[in-house]
Amino acid sequence: MNQYTADKIINLAVAGPAGAGKTTLSEALLAKTGALSRQGSVADGNTVSDFDPEEIKRKTSIHAALLAFEHGGRKINLLDCPGYGDFVGELVCALSAVEGTAIILDAASGMGAGLDTAWQEANRLNLAKMIVLNKMDKKQADFDGQVEAVRKKLGDSVVAVQVPLGKEAAFKGTFSLLSDAPPPAEVKDECELYRDTLVAAAAETDEKLMDAYLQNKPISREELLAAVKKAIAEKKITPIVCVSSETGAGIDELLKALADFMPSADRSPYSKEPAPAALAFKTSAEAHVGDLNYIRVFSGEIKHGGAFYNLTQDKEEKAGQIYTLVGKNRLDMPVICAGDIGVLPKLRVTKTADKLGDKKNPSNLPDMVFPEPLVSVSVKPKTKGDEEKMALGLESLMHEDSTFQMRYDGETRETVVSAMGDIHLDVMLSRLKARYNIEIETGAPRIPYKETIRGRARGQGKYKKQTGGHGQYGDVWLELDPLARGSGFVFEEKIFGGAVPKNYIPAVEKGIREALVAGVVAGYPVVDLKVTLVDGSYHEVDSSDMAFKIAASMGFKKIFMDARPVILEPIVNLSVQSPPEFLGDITGDLNKRRGKITAVETDRVTALVPLAELASYAGALHSMTHGRGGYTYKFARYEDAPGGIQEKLISIYTKLKEAGELREKAA
Repeated sequence: MNQYTADKIINLAVAGPAGAGKTTLSEALLAKTGALSRQGSVADGNTVSDFDPEEIKRKTSIHAALLAFEHGGRKINLLDCPGYGDFVGELVCALSAVEGTAIILDAASGMGAGLDTAWQEANRLNLAKMIVLNKMDKKQADFDGQVEAVRKKLGDSVVAVQVPLGKEAAFKGTFSLLSDAPPPAEVKDECELYRDTLVAAAAETDEKLMDAYLQNKPISREELLAAVKKAIAEKKITPIVCVSSETGAGIDELLKALADFMPSADRSPYSKEPAPAALAFKTSAEAHVGDLNYIRVFSGEIKHGGAFYNLTQDKEEKAGQIYTLVGKNRLDMPVICAGDIGVLPKLRVTKTADKLGDKKNPSNLPDMVFPEPLVSVSVKPKTKGDEEKMALGLESLMHEDSTFQMRYDGETRETVVSAMGDIHLDVMLSRLKARYNIEIETGAPRIPYKETIRGRARGQGKYKKQTGGHGQYGDVWLELDPLARGSGFVFEEKIFGGAVPKNYIPAVEKGIREALVAGVVAGYPVVDLKVTLVDGSYHEVDSSDMAFKIAASMGFKKIFMDARPVILEPIVNLSVQSPPEFLGDITGDLNKRRGKITAVETDRVTALVPLAELASYAGALHSMTHGRGGYTYKFARYEDAPGGIQEKLISIYTKLKEAGELREKAA
């Protein structure tokens, strides 16, 4: 592949809802430009971008695939992104490396859940956008209806720049509203209508054009084209085009629209950096090769054998082999020049979201922002002794995918993995098994309940044990007081006259703190209370740190039960985004989940909901909204759990304790 300067490179992400035909459209573009000898099919599992075994099995994209091709004296780096919300991390990675995005919609079924995500993320990164209505050859494809729906949802700055020629099976291509040629008779009326809308939108962005528009003066094709290009580059207009990826009708016109309207790499605000600046926007692992790092160079260059600096890891790296990709097919590159995208294998420390550049003159590249994962499960290896192997494998997967997380929960003593949804989780655990040969057992993670008290109490903890030699003796009097939510634990001593010697007081506090971690009524950590050591006694021979620690722990547990104990449950602030027609079902479902609705907007509901009620929410929301809804949540506070839930948790804990005691006796 030839080497190009930044003004001849277009970096473009192909995004949008699942099922809109993004991968098929990418295949069609590659076949039309000669990068492929024949167009593959998702159904047949032979497309160049969906080459992962999981993608072939599921017949859907999981990774953002790099597809580089040449056309009309330009190089186009296409990043074909997954449409399912479960793989939004791949979309975030791809959009961080481009100047524009083509959002693909189904001309028959219309907008899906992926539209909102792609649109919002492209706006956050200030990218140029294009709407592509695909599947124009399908039954019930409705160009006029979809244009109207998209404009209603996204605003009047979204305007058609083409009209279709022929309908459904007779769709044969498009006519450009910016063409010098007269429109065919069959679409003359539509062209006049859509061109008026386009001129009005362009005039809003150009003072000279506005004057001509208001005075009904003729506007030339050149004036309009220049104004539209400028407005798209400034993100003031989003063009709508149409195509059939399966038949190939409209592909030539789409390629021309990409060249006309999508900004070249030199339009990036970071291309003017005074020092080298690059971003490792994606990391993947390949069998027998290791990690592959996808690098977008904004300024400077990375040469074969050349050194560069990883600013994020504060370490120097060296580039070995460099290549570009057409799916999994590699094409060698001697250098990644400014504006281009390349792949570097076997780097020592570099991973997703790392910034590369000059240590003495670091760049101002923005941080990549990933959404928080929504679904969690506890995991453990089926084979005892594979714990370390499992942890290493999960850590490797985290390097590849920043929306997949692993943590050890000290409170519940579980390893918990979190993902964006059930499909994402299934894919990651399947990958773990395939790569590391580890069988995993999963379970619902324990909800991090906590225990506290609502009243005051005072009592004694005494431990006395006589053996053949020295005995054990410790005696304490404790007072327990409730504290405000979030206060934690406070220990205080008010010992007078040496009732408990100073050297034993740390042991008293230690015994109480250990009891706090283990819990009292249901085995959950104790929070938000004050314990005061007020009295006690000791024995000159038999007292010890151990005796006072045990006495304090025993006393604390006994007094805790007299202080009106209560179990607290975590409450989260939930934000649900959905098309308006599903908001009624969503609010009704949240009420059933003990949620307290805090706001209802045009396309969003926010509520305070117990975390325990969200265990199955991802699947429920998907069903309610036909895959068009999404949600995020953040911890808000702890509240008293309802009596029935407290009784259930205490009953489970009691049975587990009894079972443990029976096992100990049997042993």
